[in-house]
Amino acid sequence: MMPIRQLCCLLLIFCLLVGCTGIVHAIAESLNVESGKEFVYKINLDSGDRVQFSFVTTGQASSKLCFSITFPNSTVANLGETDQFSTSFTSNAKGTCELHFDNTNSSEASLIALDYEVQHYILGMPEMIFVLVVIAVLLMVVVTGYIIMGKYS
Repeated sequence: MMPIRQLCCLLLIFCLLVGCTGIVHAIAESLNVESGKEFVYKINLDSGDRVQFSFVTTGQASSKLCFSITFPNSTVANLGETDQFSTSFTSNAKGTCELHFDNTNSSEASLIALDYEVQHYILGMPEMIFVLVVIAVLLMVVVTGYIIMGKYS
């Protein structure tokens, strides 16, 4: 049977690993923008987040639609008519990034395949790497404690 200390350490490591799985948010969605309408997709961001996204539109005749981005600092980038786009940027303010898909000039609906990923950063490092460094330091402290305790037993 395992000693209580080893069981607690294994439980702590398991909890940290399970907690780390939700750090990076990657989404792949299909959006349907009806003809004559505009669709706004919102992404919540913190300051310093890195965002990568791309989309491709499909339609029966012309799949182009007007696309613009409103960044969290209220800056608007109008990219005109396009059927595909890809970019990455770092958010310099906390807020909502809005992706505007405007299909008002079309007579048919467009299907949009949207992929995006948001990476959070702590002290200039990706959050996942930061958490792994913290876990490694914690494990080194535990191992050092066992070595020191073993010498005095």
